[in-house]
Amino acid sequence: MTILKIFSLKNKLSLVTGAYGYLGKQICKTLADAGSNIILIEKGIETNSSKLFLKNLKKKYRNQKFYSYSCNLASSLERKNLRFKLKKFNKMDIFINNAAFTGKETTKGYVEKFEKQNLKMWAECLEVSLTAIFDLTQILLPKLRKSKTCSIINISSIYGVYGPDWSIYQGTKMANPASYAAAKAGLIQFTKWLSKTVGPTIRVNSISPGGIYRKQPKKFVNAYVKKTSLKRMAKESDFDGIILLLASDASKYITGQNIIVDGGWGS
Repeated sequence: MTILKIFSLKNKLSLVTGAYGYLGKQICKTLADAGSNIILIEKGIETNSSKLFLKNLKKKYRNQKFYSYSCNLASSLERKNLRFKLKKFNKMDIFINNAAFTGKETTKGYVEKFEKQNLKMWAECLEVSLTAIFDLTQILLPKLRKSKTCSIINISSIYGVYGPDWSIYQGTKMANPASYAAAKAGLIQFTKWLSKTVGPTIRVNSISPGGIYRKQPKKFVNAYVKKTSLKRMAKESDFDGIILLLASDASKYITGQNIIVDGGWGS
């Protein structure tokens, strides 16, 4: 097999959650470049930016198929309804759990000091970032088992591996909620557990990205960058290679791994 064929996703079907977010869009572009057909899952898919992104995918990759479905992953009912929407697909080859609960600076009980973080936000974060992944994996498993080269990729975080460095948040309104760290750490362990459970026909790996630059306060960015070996925050495109590696046959003997992509932040 040539090197190009090893990385090819031609005629494969991928499902990506959080498909219209910053990283989700980049993941979809990477999969499409490699030839994959894609099912895009996101809540609120009727926004102008989402419609434009889907339209551009269909225009650029005319020989591939793209399907878009709305699903609020915080709702168990909507997850069940997604099962019926996906009935038309007999098998799936790649399943990427990219969606996660991140909240906003104004989300009460989430991006606050530990004493003010509340159970409602804890539960909602774990529901979206961990429970929904467990649920969707069960829902999709019969379709995934029909693929001869199936790969599940879970998007975790460096905060599922390392404790936070509180000094980089000083002087900003940013924080690091306990529920986010717990969910991401749980996802890494679920990845390892699942790889032992659904093999040998399905591979399961996770990626733990470092901080991605999204116009955070300059003070935070400067402090964050100082901790990295590469002296910069990540860009969405920095994850193209690892996504393609784990999605393709190039990683056919890799499973149960958590791959940290953080520019040396945790070294």
